[in-house]
Amino acid sequence: MNRRTILKTASLLPIATAGTSLKATAGKARKRSVRFAYIGDTHIMPESKPMQQIAKCLHHIQNQADKPVFLMHGGDTIMDALVQDRDQVQKQWDVWHQVIKSDNALPIEHCIGNHDVWGFEKAKSEPLYGKKWAVEQMKISNRYRSFDRNGWHFIVLDSVQPKSDGSWYTAFLDAEQLDWLKQDLAKTNPKTPILVLSHVPILTSTVFTFDSEPKKDPTVITGGLMHTDSAELIKLFYQYPNIKTALSGHTHLLDRVDYNGVAYLCNGAVSGNWWKTDTFHETKAGYALIDLYDDGSVERTYVQYS
Repeated sequence: MNRRTILKTASLLPIATAGTSLKATAGKARKRSVRFAYIGDTHIMPESKPMQQIAKCLHHIQNQADKPVFLMHGGDTIMDALVQDRDQVQKQWDVWHQVIKSDNALPIEHCIGNHDVWGFEKAKSEPLYGKKWAVEQMKISNRYRSFDRNGWHFIVLDSVQPKSDGSWYTAFLDAEQLDWLKQDLAKTNPKTPILVLSHVPILTSTVFTFDSEPKKDPTVITGGLMHTDSAELIKLFYQYPNIKTALSGHTHLLDRVDYNGVAYLCNGAVSGNWWKTDTFHETKAGYALIDLYDDGSVERTYVQYS
């Protein structure tokens, strides 16, 4: 397992390119299948700063000379639904739709983040409690799903499993979803490259730098920062060499871990330090341009928009 150091710069232009050469066919030039933009952890709320900055980010993406053709949102679209009442959550979704309607023309594929789940204690009896509201607002078919595009197979996972008291969550795939994932992988053509998207990283080095203070015990990883079933998923992925990359957000940090032929890319955050400042530790607010190629190779360019 290798970790590339996070690249730093004060430039407003693309700052970090992370590519992986995954054995291009000898003598055959690779062709780009698609370019899309990863945005995540937008944490929108009805306040001027997040609304204006998200709009700025969207315009920055769409004004790229080499323009992406769609967006993948890695989760935490809104600031928080876990402990907010209905009115406060509705206001957050309303301003998200307002900004998207006025400042974005690209299709969006959403992934559910922990802050998107409605867990307000008094709302347990309401039909939108849990992930139903997020699924409805994101206009997605299910909390996890897959689709094919431009010669690649995309798998979007739901890595957020709230605890029974609704107060917090643990990152893993529930039994129903894991069974679905195994079936989906088994029926996908082994020659088709696969991209996996989860809100919480499946494998990341950012767990060691997320806290402000050094970890007293670096062997302990909080179940909310990285998938607790990462070992099981890594073992599953090893059976499918056509799984080429796994994208995530959640920690608001930028890193890359290469393991067993899979590039695990954690892609910063549009909101930076949850809108307090534009930098969280060493990672500035930004988005990622993802280039997928027909030989299964992947390139990631992290872009600061502000």
